[in-house]
Amino acid sequence: MTEQNSKKIYGLLGRNISYSLSPAMHNAAFEKFDPSSKYKIFDKKPEELKSFFENEVLTGKISGLNVTVPYKIKVKEMLEENAEKWSVFIDEYVKFAQAVNTIKVEKDRIIASNTDMEGFKDSLNEDAHVSWGDKKVFIVGAGGAGRAISLFISTSGDKKEDGTWPKLTKVTDVDLDKLMDLEVLFSRFWHDEKMFVPVKTEDISKEIQDCDLVINATPLGSKEGDPMPISPDCLKKGMTVYDLVYARETELVKAAKEKGLTAVGGLGMLVSQGARSFCSWTKDNNNEWYPVSDYFNEVKNIMRKKALEELRKRKA
Repeated sequence: MTEQNSKKIYGLLGRNISYSLSPAMHNAAFEKFDPSSKYKIFDKKPEELKSFFENEVLTGKISGLNVTVPYKIKVKEMLEENAEKWSVFIDEYVKFAQAVNTIKVEKDRIIASNTDMEGFKDSLNEDAHVSWGDKKVFIVGAGGAGRAISLFISTSGDKKEDGTWPKLTKVTDVDLDKLMDLEVLFSRFWHDEKMFVPVKTEDISKEIQDCDLVINATPLGSKEGDPMPISPDCLKKGMTVYDLVYARETELVKAAKEKGLTAVGGLGMLVSQGARSFCSWTKDNNNEWYPVSDYFNEVKNIMRKKALEELRKRKA
C-alpha cells in the first residue's frame, strides 16, 4: 500500500448522496483538530467501486471512508473477496452486522468496521431516553442499517434462565430477498434459537401490535411526498418511534407525536456514528472503534452543532 500524503483526504462513499450532512460535520471537526485534512463526497456507480478502491484507497490517496446507501453490504462483500490481496482486516462489528460503514486506511492494511450499531444505541439513549432492554422491537427495512441494528438489538442483554433471548426482533421489508437474507444470517449465527421474525407487508398491522419500539431503517420520509413506511394506524399508546431519516421531520415522526408518542429522527445516530468514525481515524486508540472520552464527546458536540446549522440553512 502506497505511503499516504501529509494532507489527508476522507470521505463518504455512496450513490446519489449530495444531500448528506457528513461533509459539513466532518470538516467542522477537522477544522478544529486537523485543518490540513478534508472530507468530501465520493458518489460512485456500482461498476466503479472496485477501481475506486484500487486507484484511490489502496494507493493511499484516501485515508478513510464512511460507506452509506446503497453500498454497506456490497463493500463488505468486496472487501471479503479481496481481503488477502488488499490486506484487509475486518473487525468483529462488521462480521456481526454483515455490513461496513467505516474504513480506515493504514500504511499496510485496510480496517473495515461498523459504527452504526453503537451510534444508534447512543442516540436512542440520549435523544429518545430509551434503552431497549427487554422491549419488543419492530424494524422496517432489512438493508445495511436495518440489518446491523436488528442483529445488534436481538442479542443485547443476557439470556433468560431458560436459555432463551429476552425478546424477538420483528423485521419487514418490501424487498423479500433482503428479508430472507437477514433470516439466513440469524439462523447462521444462532442456529435453532428463535430471535428473528420476518414480517410480510400484509402482516405488519398484526405483528406490530405487541412491540414497544418501532424503527424506520428505510429512506422513506427523506423527501416530502414520500409514502410512510407503515400506517399511523399501526402505532399505539406506549410505543417509541425512532426514524433513521435525519434530514427532515418525517411524516411518521409527526404522526407518532400527534398520537402522544415519543418519536425522534436519526440526527443523533448520524452524529454519533460519524464521531466514532472520526475518532478511529484521528486517534491512536488501539483499534477501539467506540471510544467514550472527552475527545469523542467534543467531536460529537462539534458535529451536532454543525449538522443543526446546515439543516436550518436548508429550511431557510
